[in-house]
Amino acid sequence: MKKIFLIAGLLALLPLNPAWAGPLTLRNAPVSLEQCTNPNPAKDDLLLPFPADGVMAFRAVAVQAEGFLWDMNTMFGCDNCERGQRDYYERRYGVAVSGPFSLADFPIAWQAKLPRPISGKYYYYLIGKYEVSVFQWKALMEDWRPGPNDPLTIDDARPKTYLSWFEAIDFTRKYTEWLLKNHPDQMPRFFNDSKNIGYFRLPTEVEWEYAARGAHKVSRDNLRQEDFFPLPPGSAHTDYAVFRPEGASHIADRPEILGSRRPNPMGLYDTAGNAAEMTMDIFHFSLGGRLHGSAGGFVRKGGSYLSGLAGIMPGRREEVAFFQDQGATATRDMGLRLVISGINTPAGARPQQLEQEWRQAGEGLLLLDQGKNPLEELDRIVEHTTSPTEKENLQRLRGLIKDNNIALERQHALAAEGLIQTSLYMVETVRNYALRHKMVINEINRLAMVKDKADRQRYDSTMAAFDKGKEEMRLALNAALSFYRLKVEESLNYSEDMFREKLKLAGGEIGGDDDILSRNMRQALDIYQKHVMLMRQGQRGQLGREKMLLDILPENLREGLNL
Repeated sequence: MKKIFLIAGLLALLPLNPAWAGPLTLRNAPVSLEQCTNPNPAKDDLLLPFPADGVMAFRAVAVQAEGFLWDMNTMFGCDNCERGQRDYYERRYGVAVSGPFSLADFPIAWQAKLPRPISGKYYYYLIGKYEVSVFQWKALMEDWRPGPNDPLTIDDARPKTYLSWFEAIDFTRKYTEWLLKNHPDQMPRFFNDSKNIGYFRLPTEVEWEYAARGAHKVSRDNLRQEDFFPLPPGSAHTDYAVFRPEGASHIADRPEILGSRRPNPMGLYDTAGNAAEMTMDIFHFSLGGRLHGSAGGFVRKGGSYLSGLAGIMPGRREEVAFFQDQGATATRDMGLRLVISGINTPAGARPQQLEQEWRQAGEGLLLLDQGKNPLEELDRIVEHTTSPTEKENLQRLRGLIKDNNIALERQHALAAEGLIQTSLYMVETVRNYALRHKMVINEINRLAMVKDKADRQRYDSTMAAFDKGKEEMRLALNAALSFYRLKVEESLNYSEDMFREKLKLAGGEIGGDDDILSRNMRQALDIYQKHVMLMRQGQRGQLGREKMLLDILPENLREGLNL
C-alpha cells in the first residue's frame, strides 16, 4: 500500500503537458530503431538505407507545371506573425516553386508511390518525413552502432540539435557519399543519364514552406491564404506541433521524440515546432512583395518547442547568424530536415526537352493588328540581312524581344489561371444564391400552410419580408450569373491551346472527391469548360440565362426562377 501511495505521489509531481497525451517515458528508457527513424510508417513512404541498419524516410513533393521551364507562382511569408515593429521580416512576397525530377527519373519501385495529377504534369523533389534524429546523426557522423552495452535510448529518438549550419551541410555531403558507396542503385537517377544523380541537401526556404503548408495536398488558395495548413474540425495546433502554448505552466528543456504529433497534409511530422529547421537560403528582408537585396545570415523555419503559436507558422522567417562571438552558431532548439534534389540541366533526354520548351517559350505572342508573330517577322529580316554587324544587332534584339515575350507570356498565364479560379467560384456563388432562394420559398410555403392566421397583421408582415427576401435572392443570383457569363466571354482573350492547358492544371489542383468543396469545384470546372467551348464555337445562343442555369443548378434549386 505504501508503494501505491509513493507512485501516486511521484505521478502528481510530474509536469502536465496538455499538448501531449502520449505515454510517459523515462529519459533513459530503451527505444526501438524504428522509433529513431520512422515511428509512423506509411505505405507511400520512400525509404533509403542508412548506417547502423537504419533508414531515412522521405515524402514526394509534387508541383504542377506545364514543363521544366515553367513553375508554380504563389505567395509565401505572412502578414501577421506578431512581430510588433519588425514586420519587415516576413511580409508576404511572390515566389515560384518547382522540382527537378520527372516521373521517369525515379526507380521503378518508387514510381508507384509517387502522387499523380488528375490532369497536367507533376514535377518532384523529395523531403524528409522527419527531422534528422540523434541516432541518425551519431550513426553517420560518429560511426556509432547501438549494442548491448550502449543501447538506443529515448534521446536517440529526438531531433538532433546543437549543430551549426556548416555541420548540417557536412551531414548532407557525408550521407550522399555513404549512399553512393554502399547503395548506389538506391538514389534517383535522371532518365538516360549515366552520370548525374539526385543528392541530399538542406531545403530552400520555398521548398520547405511549400511542403510545410501541405504542398499538392492542399488547394492553391490554401497555399496563398492560410497561416497554417487547414486544420480538420475539432483539432487544434497542439495536435500537430510541439510548442509553448499561451499560458503554459511547463517549459520543456528539449524537443520531443520524432513523430509525437499528427502529420501535416503531406505526411510530414514536426514542420511546426519541436526543432526549428535550417534552410539553404540566405536571409533577405521581405518588402514590397519581394525579397530585399541585402544578404544576411541563413533562414530557419518552423519554430521550436520554445516558440509561441505565432512562431510556428510556416510563413514565419527567422534570421540566424552563421557565426557569433563564440564561433559557428548552434542552438539547443535548431536541427535539420533533408531534401533530395538534383541539377536542372542533366544529360540524357533532358537537354532536348529543355531546348524544345525554350524554342516554344515566348513564341506564341502575336502582333495584335496583323495576327503575326513578331519573332518570326524578325527572323525573316535577319535571313535577308547581309551585313554581319546588322545581323548580330538583330539577333541581340531578338533575344531582348524573346525575354520580354516570356515575361508577358507568364503574366498572361497567371491572368488565365486567375480567370478560371474566379469563374469556378462564381458557379458556386450562383448555386449558393439559388439555395438561399429555395430556402426562402420553403419558408413561404410552410407559413402558407399555417392554419391559425388570427394575427393577420403579423402574418402579412412576415410574408412580405419573405417575399422581399425571395426577390433579393433572385436579383443577386441574376447578377452573379451575368458576371459569370462575362468571365466565360473573357476566355476568348486567350489562345485555345494555352487556355486548355490552364484548364487541365486547374483540374489537377482541385484534387479528388474527398470533400464536398472538391466535388462541387470539379462539377463547376466541367460546367465552365462546357460554356467556354460553346463560346469559342460561336454558340452564344446556348449561353442564355435559362440554359446556363439549367447547366449550373440541380433540379431541386430551380423552383421559382422561371426556367
